[in-house]
Amino acid sequence: MHALKTGVATTCAVAVVSAIAYVGAQTNPRAQRERESASPVRHLVYIATPGDNGTDNQSGVVVLDADKDYSFLKRISYDLPASKMPGPKVSGITISLPLQMLYVTTDGNMIAFDLATDKIAWTFNGETAPVARTRGAASGCCERPWTLPDGKTLLVGSSYNSWWYYIDGATGKVLGKLPTPDAPVAHNLALTADGQLGVLGSMSSPKNGKAGLAVVDVPSRKVLRYLTFSEMVRPLTINHEGTLVYVNVNDLIGFEIGEVKTGKVLGRYEIPGDAWKGKGYSHGIGMTPDESEIWVADPFNNAWQIWDNPGDGRHPVYNKAKMIKPTAGVVHSWISMTNDGKLAFIGDSSVIDVKKHKEIAVMKDEFGRRIVHTEKVLYLTFRDGKLIEANNQFAVGDAKAYAARTSAKTNDQ
Repeated sequence: MHALKTGVATTCAVAVVSAIAYVGAQTNPRAQRERESASPVRHLVYIATPGDNGTDNQSGVVVLDADKDYSFLKRISYDLPASKMPGPKVSGITISLPLQMLYVTTDGNMIAFDLATDKIAWTFNGETAPVARTRGAASGCCERPWTLPDGKTLLVGSSYNSWWYYIDGATGKVLGKLPTPDAPVAHNLALTADGQLGVLGSMSSPKNGKAGLAVVDVPSRKVLRYLTFSEMVRPLTINHEGTLVYVNVNDLIGFEIGEVKTGKVLGRYEIPGDAWKGKGYSHGIGMTPDESEIWVADPFNNAWQIWDNPGDGRHPVYNKAKMIKPTAGVVHSWISMTNDGKLAFIGDSSVIDVKKHKEIAVMKDEFGRRIVHTEKVLYLTFRDGKLIEANNQFAVGDAKAYAARTSAKTNDQ
């Protein structure tokens, strides 16, 4: 009997030790990281279509495999009847990591997709009654979206109107509105990484006494000040601190710089010469994550022009040697970059090697056709079917990348 008790006790002890070891392996962060690192990651490009007036003959979200030469993978449907195809123009795209959702805004509504199923989770159709407007959708929804740091709240522009929505990313419920009466044509935006400060663009004209940007305190939903530039503001980007904003404006191939704290315009930067004047304007601007370069669309030369951006970012220097000539030219211009700053995605379908300033791929659909409008694009990283990293639809400065560049320069001196 004693031997039996001893055997049982030994067996129980082994079981307890084994259980403790098992639980420890499940909860040990290092073990978890090692297991995860063993699982391969996938890099996919999500392109929301159609573009302006359906001119690209596309509909839905086109997914390409970035690990396999940007080959076509899937088209996610908007579940529209044939009579409504290809659907309204897409105005923006963003993502939620904690909710594992993709969001697409259009002229008329905002659609949330469950990334686990690629099915529509909810649709926000804007206001219950038609809104007063000079352009945009009668529903009042929607322009560019931005996911706040909690990953669960979205700041979304009304459809070229005088307010911005705060929307619950899980349900599509409106949490509140932020009126911007002196910047009344909501369009583009950029937020600091901590979600405290927002720069909200407006397609309003200074000739009509309206500002091009509203600087806002995002948590309190208050306008801090307005910025006015020489002409109507188009695309924009900000440095990592949110102290400087770089904007395209009408009648300029180049950009202007505004100081966010004071509202002052610090400078105007044009491409060389006068031949371009009166022949278009830039509709595309971004910076590398380390803020060393500013990229600007140049429709006159069918090129992307680059300014080196030394020091504090207030005195960019044009660098003709870095000019990029995409295969498709520059028409439907936009730019976003991967978080590591290695790749740029251009609104006219090109993928660019940032360091080499060279086109390396053209984004095409399942029929081998170039996707004409690739403005609304995201570069997403998945592991075991779950989204683990996402870039932003805007190419903005990043604090870590900037610190790494500036510290490396200091060490070299």
